[in-house]
Amino acid sequence: MDSIKYIIVTEKPKLIAENSDRLVLSQTDFVRKVDYSPSKKGMPKVINLSGNYDYLSKGYYISLLAEARGMPCIPNVSNIVALNWRRNYQFALPELSGILEKTFDEPVEEPLSRTYTTFFGRHENPKIEPVARRMFDLFRFPLMSFEVKCSPQGKWAIEKIETPSFQNMAERQSDRFTDALSKFTGSAWRYEIDKKKQEKYWLAILHDPKEEHAPSNKAALKKFISVGKKMGIWVELITRHDFSTLLEFDALFLRETTAINNHTYRFANKAEQEDIPCIDDTKSIIRCCNKVYLKELLASHHIATPKSLILDKKNLHLSESEIPFPCVLKIPDGSFSRGVIKVSDKEELRTQATRMLQKSDFILCQEFVASDFDWRIGVLNNEPLFGIKYYMAQGHWQIYNHAAKQKSHQEGDDEIIPIEHVPTEVLDAALKAAKLIGNGLYGVDLKQTTDGRVLVIEVNDNPNIDAGVEDKILGDVLYQKILNRFIELIEE
Repeated sequence: MDSIKYIIVTEKPKLIAENSDRLVLSQTDFVRKVDYSPSKKGMPKVINLSGNYDYLSKGYYISLLAEARGMPCIPNVSNIVALNWRRNYQFALPELSGILEKTFDEPVEEPLSRTYTTFFGRHENPKIEPVARRMFDLFRFPLMSFEVKCSPQGKWAIEKIETPSFQNMAERQSDRFTDALSKFTGSAWRYEIDKKKQEKYWLAILHDPKEEHAPSNKAALKKFISVGKKMGIWVELITRHDFSTLLEFDALFLRETTAINNHTYRFANKAEQEDIPCIDDTKSIIRCCNKVYLKELLASHHIATPKSLILDKKNLHLSESEIPFPCVLKIPDGSFSRGVIKVSDKEELRTQATRMLQKSDFILCQEFVASDFDWRIGVLNNEPLFGIKYYMAQGHWQIYNHAAKQKSHQEGDDEIIPIEHVPTEVLDAALKAAKLIGNGLYGVDLKQTTDGRVLVIEVNDNPNIDAGVEDKILGDVLYQKILNRFIELIEE
């Protein structure tokens, strides 16, 4: 059982081909077989292909017993209940119809009612694929069909969702189903006959090709792919639209700027629910994305930071004995120097703070510490990865100057420093701060003042790994170290 990742339960086991990581069982065999020992990756995942999922049917019990045995299962009992009654899934119809409206530009002509069948959220028609993926994300049924109807106003909308029987699937659909199953379990790639070298693991890198200040530039993403291939890891770039394909991968790497209230967090959360190792993990995102939290965390562990106060609408009377002017105001969830404003006096503080407090009930007021550069120490699993100096943008007090008209003035220079040449006090402070967050990949920003103080500014959960910058000293070794960490997490 150690190598079994999936158990497929069906009334007709002969219709499904077995391979080294897949066990195909009848409903009766699954119910009677109870000695499922967990592998290093946990219990195998169950794909329930029963012909009937009605309440108290065999299909219902397969999912119920899988959950009782601690096995992840699709569909799970909640999914079955949701799709058994229209009143339980009608909440999703407006959203699904909205997706359909954007992509399904078919002319209004007969037939005005059409039914489509999807397998594991996939469909060969690109006009149907987006809604199929979202539907699978919501309800997790291996097979789903949905009826599309045209309204009198000439708009196509989803009328109902059903779960067709695998056993009654038309023969012409079997190839599509087999292909979708192989992609879902990963075997479509891992067991490709013509491959000269089989990749042992699959890593998804979430990125946004249009992001202006992405955590990794295009050259770095290409490096992850090429270095991964040499290490037996297939690295695939995915976007926010690939949510439903997440279960096809062994691990997830976020290379898109994270935020709690957007899809990056949802990807990380879904990975954790499915026991898929993820960098960044949700705890790291929550802890690093809020500067108010970081301030309290660092202070409670006696790690030196600039003098800081938490401000709200009732507390805008700052005395110079607390924090001298000029000082810096920060929105808790800002990134890349956004949401950070330097103020020179009490009047400016009140004006800017009042505006910022419209977006957040609390903001951070911090001592302004002048310096020519910020230290950034990359930390991976509580070990130093790289040291770099980010210099301030020309004529500016931050490393980014988004208001600069000339592109060359929008970002400061950088200087990579060998880890052994980074001052001990800087390295120690960075490692202590990172350890409070977790054992992921972090970028700790620090300032070293002329009087010798080392101050932690913040810990970033999504640090830059750019080709030509952070990899200047280590080269491919930098990518190897990060990918090796994923292998460790997968094999734990």
